[in-house]
Amino acid sequence: YGANLVSFHALPEDVSLANVMESLGDAVTGVIGEGVAASPNPTLGWVGSLDEIERISGYWIKLEDVISLELTDAIPTDPEIVYSMHYGANLISFPIPGSVGLADGIPDDVEEFFTGVIGEGVAASPNPTLGWVGSLEDFEGTKGYWAKVDAGFDFSYDLSNSSNRFSFENEMESP
Repeated sequence: YGANLVSFHALPEDVSLANVMESLGDAVTGVIGEGVAASPNPTLGWVGSLDEIERISGYWIKLEDVISLELTDAIPTDPEIVYSMHYGANLISFPIPGSVGLADGIPDDVEEFFTGVIGEGVAASPNPTLGWVGSLEDFEGTKGYWAKVDAGFDFSYDLSNSSNRFSFENEMESP
């Protein structure tokens, strides 16, 4: 129930908002991405600037009920997918169903550009002495993240130390 910050580690071939959100029925009242949004209209369908779900993006899905999002024939995301970051806050996905620690998941050659990572109800920032500090410890599949950076660059997550729990179902619940 409420606003859920999510991402998709697997998507069907048809990534239209209508198809991806279909299993949520009337429980979904809106989807917000970075700089885009849409809401369902009973006559017009989905209305707004968001048409398709992207593998590299995170999304806020607003729900009126606790419900599971179910995807059929979802194709896993390439774990080496490249994220093109811009200065400021980037709403990004996590490409696998498992998890990895923040320090392990962000490649060393770009870690200096990260000034913070914010998840749903959790956050962390780098400390020169202590490493990553805060309530956010791991990147996790099905969760979205605001990655705050102070430069533009491309990166792929370092998943060499990841756990890889496999699940195509995303329970959308607020803590």
